[in-house]
Amino acid sequence: MVGSAVADAGGVLVLSGLLDGRAPEVDEVLALDATSLLVAEYLVLRHEGAPARARIEYGMAVRAVAEWFPVRAVAMDAALSAGELVEADAAAARALAESLGVPLVTKNRAVSSRLVPVLHC
Repeated sequence: MVGSAVADAGGVLVLSGLLDGRAPEVDEVLALDATSLLVAEYLVLRHEGAPARARIEYGMAVRAVAEWFPVRAVAMDAALSAGELVEADAAAARALAESLGVPLVTKNRAVSSRLVPVLHC
């Protein structure tokens, strides 16, 4: 069992039960505020023509997160470290996890860190 962990958009969706994947046991999910926009965009596309369903699932996703952090503190480092295989969201989540010293939960298999464990779901 992991105490606290930062989750990127894919991690939030898996941890909230809205996306298939192996969800690690985490006591407290932390995320960047910008991640909520990516989750919302994904759910709107997933439930095109069913906005009520998208809203319900969005509520489920945001309730899974215990604390939201402003992205601006890690935005530049994330943008500079994002590469071809790692999106800015995942890079930003990794930067937050590294700054907090907690694991990162992600669906992106290309994400790695020398400083914190990366839990792929």
